[in-house]
Amino acid sequence: MTDHSQLQPQTIGVLLSMLIAVLRLIYDREETRPVRILLESVFCGSLSLAAYYGILAMGLDVNWSVFTGGVIGYFGSTTVKLIAYDVISRKANKRQDSDE
Repeated sequence: MTDHSQLQPQTIGVLLSMLIAVLRLIYDREETRPVRILLESVFCGSLSLAAYYGILAMGLDVNWSVFTGGVIGYFGSTTVKLIAYDVISRKANKRQDSDE
């Protein structure tokens, strides 16, 4: 019988992301307004949940979502956005160059 009282990896990843984001903002004093801290933690948690579904789509073990959540929380939503934009731009440019 399965023990359903344990948290699932995606839940742990989301919560870890949110916790690390809050701690990072407080420690670095990047943001002092509680609403902004809360919003950043929700952004990071949401990105972690989206990453979980990407992990599933790639066929990776779901436990990668815990690692990914920690990384997203540590770097923050703005850094993740910049990295994603850079990766997508490079892929689009590579595809455009191969079509010519």
